[in-house]
Amino acid sequence: MGFIKFTKKTSLSEEDSKALRELLNFEKDKLKVALKDVDDSLKALRGAKKKSRKKKK
Repeated sequence: MGFIKFTKKTSLSEEDSKALRELLNFEKDKLKVALKDVDDSLKALRGAKKKSRKKKK
């Protein structure tokens, strides 16, 4: 949220704005990849559990 506060009262040159957009998009893509890894790990953990069956008496 600090970034939003910074940009509200700051005007960037077109070149700086483009560079900042590219940087933020790069970071966004890295986060998406990390999130996909986390999702895959969670799926693997959920699938690893064996279903327990109640024994009939």
